[in-house]
Amino acid sequence: MARSTGKIVVIVGISLIALGAANAITGDVKMDEYRARKHAAIAAGGESVRLPFSGTPSILDPSTDAQLLYEGASIKYEYYRIVRRGGRYFIGIGAVLLIGAAIRSRLKRRNRRPERQTQTA
Repeated sequence: MARSTGKIVVIVGISLIALGAANAITGDVKMDEYRARKHAAIAAGGESVRLPFSGTPSILDPSTDAQLLYEGASIKYEYYRIVRRGGRYFIGIGAVLLIGAAIRSRLKRRNRRPERQTQTA
């Protein structure tokens, strides 16, 4: 039972590292994409697109395309920042599981060696 538990821990660790790496890479790529979109919106509409569109002007004045582009890009940028952070956490958790499994396996092997030597003597 303990041997299969160790294998499960290794499989889960590797899976978390793979999932974390995919999330971290996807997050980085998408963050670059939406960062470029935010810069394009600023280039098209000026620095005023960074200001939050709220209050009376949001009711009376229609949003410009640059403001909508910037707002949408900002939301997606923050989303993928969370995806990247989660990926890094998954990588860390997977690495801790694999290191723990390796240490446990090594300690078990070390504890078994003296028993085998005493039995053969």
